Amino acid sequence: MLAYMIDIVTNPDRGQWNQYTSENRGAKFSHLAEWGESLARTYSLPLVKLAAIGTKTDRISGLLPLILFSPPGKGVRLISLPYTDMAGIIADDWESCRRLVLAALKLADSFGANHVELRQDGVLSPFFQCLERNDTWGYTPHNFKTSLLRPLTATVDTLWSGLSAKVRNQIRKAERCECLAKAGGNELLSDFYAVFSENMRDLGSPVHDRELFRAIMDDNSLQTAIICIYLCGKPAASAFVLRHHETLYNPWASSLRVYRPFCPNMLLYWSMLQYAVVNRCRWFDFGRSSPNAPTYRFKKQWGAEPLPLSWHVFSRNPYTWNPDNESLEYESWKSMDLMRSRQDGPAVRRWISL
Repeated sequence: MLAYMIDIVTNPDRGQWNQYTSENRGAKFSHLAEWGESLARTYSLPLVKLAAIGTKTDRISGLLPLILFSPPGKGVRLISLPYTDMAGIIADDWESCRRLVLAALKLADSFGANHVELRQDGVLSPFFQCLERNDTWGYTPHNFKTSLLRPLTATVDTLWSGLSAKVRNQIRKAERCECLAKAGGNELLSDFYAVFSENMRDLGSPVHDRELFRAIMDDNSLQTAIICIYLCGKPAASAFVLRHHETLYNPWASSLRVYRPFCPNMLLYWSMLQYAVVNRCRWFDFGRSSPNAPTYRFKKQWGAEPLPLSWHVFSRNPYTWNPDNESLEYESWKSMDLMRSRQDGPAVRRWISL
């Protein structure tokens, strides 16, 4: 498609936007309009949705959601999207992709942003490496995180037989200890957040606002579910999952340390995989991890394989930005009172884009 046949439109019709994400097989749940809108609304962040539209066809040929991220005392960035593994450009052709990049850089000029950060899987990496250089913007890819993905079988029985003996024994142990799994919706939000927020505190990480999860669950376009594991009637492990196309995504999962000897986390992941198979998903996305970190090795034992995850940063010369400079862990946070961590966490988490 020639450049003069493409217009860049800001904030197009939501229905047209989501129609494109439903047709483009490279789209993730995070490309749906409602995902970015939920993030922006919860944390009062400006959201701009860019769409490449053919002038003759009046059809979208590519899109890019961006949030303006302005942490106090730090550099202003446009990110696609914060708190998200992958939500960068999806496009039908290189020209639409190129026009979206140029539009994002122009938008950065208007906002006074020194950086544009596009979070992609590996599909578009060769394209970004071929972009022409200029005196205004430098380009650097960052690969410090990886996504982990596993194919799913057609039946739960086949899925079970494909697990290692060690994993199956740990799942059985959780069941012998009378851990019980439950899948549902908003009725499980309080139990999910109780586990999630305590685990984040224990890890030294400020927790997301509870209202973020409520906003995501309240939107019917985002096919969400919560899976909780209970021990003696109390939530011991929990996960938040989203389904899009033929993939079940798990961006958030937690378990409580006090229950670790009973293996509720193993039953949690087995329950998520079962849920994916029952709902006819072909893939399960375990979310991002640092290569060879404990969480990476934990996910690998379930048959997950690494998927390239590149965050492409365009920085206005002479500024530089390395996403690896951010951290979710604060040693002092680990000893904080749980109620205070839940109260104070969202204001801090708002400005951590990871």
